[in-house]
Amino acid sequence: MLTGVHLGQRSLAEEPVTPTGSVAAVATPTAPSKRVYASSSDLPDGEAIPASGAGTWHVVPGTSAKTGSGPLVTYSVEVEDGVTVDEQAFARFVETTLADPRGWTARGERSVQRVDSRPALHIRLTSQHSAREICGYEIPVDVSCRDGQAVVLSAARWIRGAVAFDGDLENYRRYMVNHETGHFFGQGHRACPAGGGPAPVMMQQTFSVSNDEIVRITGGVPQGADIPQDGKVCRPNPWPY
Repeated sequence: MLTGVHLGQRSLAEEPVTPTGSVAAVATPTAPSKRVYASSSDLPDGEAIPASGAGTWHVVPGTSAKTGSGPLVTYSVEVEDGVTVDEQAFARFVETTLADPRGWTARGERSVQRVDSRPALHIRLTSQHSAREICGYEIPVDVSCRDGQAVVLSAARWIRGAVAFDGDLENYRRYMVNHETGHFFGQGHRACPAGGGPAPVMMQQTFSVSNDEIVRITGGVPQGADIPQDGKVCRPNPWPY
């Protein structure tokens, strides 16, 4: 018969002993290291993107009240056929961005209104390949652009964003809408004017918020602006005003 020991339990002699005054080591999970991109113009990692579409677009139904004062600019919100996205959410995002008091209607130079038909401006969410075809291959990265009466928003960037915005997808999307419609409103590219200050919305923040890096990325391809190599680096900013 066993005495002093219960079946299924250790005796005191079997228990591990930690020396007096010492602390048992506890494994601490290691946080994953943050991805370092070769260039701030790289497309960030993330969800699957619509790589290709039909090359035609359909209007997302819906209209808005007029926002702002001054000459009226009407616009439609459109999605490329073959691109799967929450179309109403996309349209609402574009609409609230253009109606924001920090946007292009702030100074009374124009008003905007979303319409279903015969717009002055077509704002189009566009697949990666179609956007590259329209916006050009001179700079080998994903970009959005203004193409005549259309603003072409790259779905790859809409879903993944830009390195300069450090994961802030909402503000990057606001930047996309404001930057490209800015071109339609006659605005050209701008450089970072003051290191540490907010970037002008017409700075090419998809590439970088550093003047030097934009010069390096564009590699002599004309951008419609003289960007100095002066070491200035701005903070990301999605708003005109």
